[in-house]
Amino acid sequence: MEQKATNDRIYFGGLNGLRFFAATAVIFHHVEQYKLWAQRDGASYSSVFGGNSVLSIFFEALGHKAVSLFFVLSGFLITYLLLAEVRKTNTVSLKKFYMRRILRIWPVYYAVILLAFTIVPRFFDIGHYGQDMLANNVWIWFGLCFMMLPNLVRYNSVELVGGNQTWSVGVEEQFYILWPWLVRSFHKNLVRMLIMLIIVKLSLGIISRLIANYTGAGTIHTIANKFHLYWGLFKIEQMAIGALGAWCLFKNKEKVLNFLYNPFLVWGSAITCLGFFFVEYSFVGDTLLEAFVFLVIIINVSTNPACMLKFASPKFNTLGNISYGIYMYHTLVIAVLLSSLQRIGLDQNAVLFNSILYVGSVFGTFGLAYLSYNYFESWFLNLKEKFMVVKSSSKAEVIVKEVVKDSQGELKSTFEKPVSV
Repeated sequence: MEQKATNDRIYFGGLNGLRFFAATAVIFHHVEQYKLWAQRDGASYSSVFGGNSVLSIFFEALGHKAVSLFFVLSGFLITYLLLAEVRKTNTVSLKKFYMRRILRIWPVYYAVILLAFTIVPRFFDIGHYGQDMLANNVWIWFGLCFMMLPNLVRYNSVELVGGNQTWSVGVEEQFYILWPWLVRSFHKNLVRMLIMLIIVKLSLGIISRLIANYTGAGTIHTIANKFHLYWGLFKIEQMAIGALGAWCLFKNKEKVLNFLYNPFLVWGSAITCLGFFFVEYSFVGDTLLEAFVFLVIIINVSTNPACMLKFASPKFNTLGNISYGIYMYHTLVIAVLLSSLQRIGLDQNAVLFNSILYVGSVFGTFGLAYLSYNYFESWFLNLKEKFMVVKSSSKAEVIVKEVVKDSQGELKSTFEKPVSV
């Protein structure tokens, strides 16, 4: 079976809920990170970052693993939609693809970048990071962010307070530059291309690490080390794993899907995912393990009716719609709130300080993201509709479920489809 959507509109139930929880997890990660940056003499609070405790590992992982989930999810959704476009038109419209990405990503991205380079360092700076940035080649860092290369700012001697999370958006935008070309050119041999891409990504990472380790100090060591750090951020291998999952679903690879739906694999993936948040690890291919585990979760949440995680509801759809805003605005909210609490001396009371910081950061971010989606982003999203070839949907008010059965007539999966009314 091939998944088909009525009126060319494709909807994967449950993924909006995953987006929302991942975006929210990043808030908690950055609250602790910003507390560490803002720590000053006489403050009664402390950050859990910087230690080897279980709590430190957990808060660090909240952000890092959530971003990995976003990468896999992007590869899965974008590839599925591009394959559907190829099926419908025998090609991929590059112009329409890029216009869709621009209208969805750029307005909020550039709003955050402008605020992070202008308002935050002058009025809501923490730990003097903003002032240090303004005093040290600020136009270089702004230029890189303006050109959608914020990931090249991350491993330099500055921190973009209020905008440091944008590195992952830059990685995804760089991925989007390549991906429609690759899918259009290699859609008949997509699996081979994806496997080669993963091999090249891992190989260059290993080679650069070996060069950096065995050259000692010097220019070659510096170049190899920098390359290894930045290459590690470009997690195209995780997006490629998501793309492989999309291909299997799109082409109805029953043996693979049955494997992904296997209860033992699902429970094993859930337990492994839980372990990501409590165990520190680093080994060659660890990003592939994360990506595979997240792909199993994504496939089951969105297409397996037996999955215990049920995120397909109007409430989760609304929260999922604002998840991009949650991810983009939360560090601005944290910076403003933390700076303000320090200014009035509330950092002298750890309980009150942390209570206000956490509650205010979460609900302040939700409120700002909601307003942004409805009164700012929606204008661009309406324009985006004009450039859609195969439409995706975030609405599930009216759903028809396509039931997929195996040759013995046993239920295997469902694919949810919005129907116009």
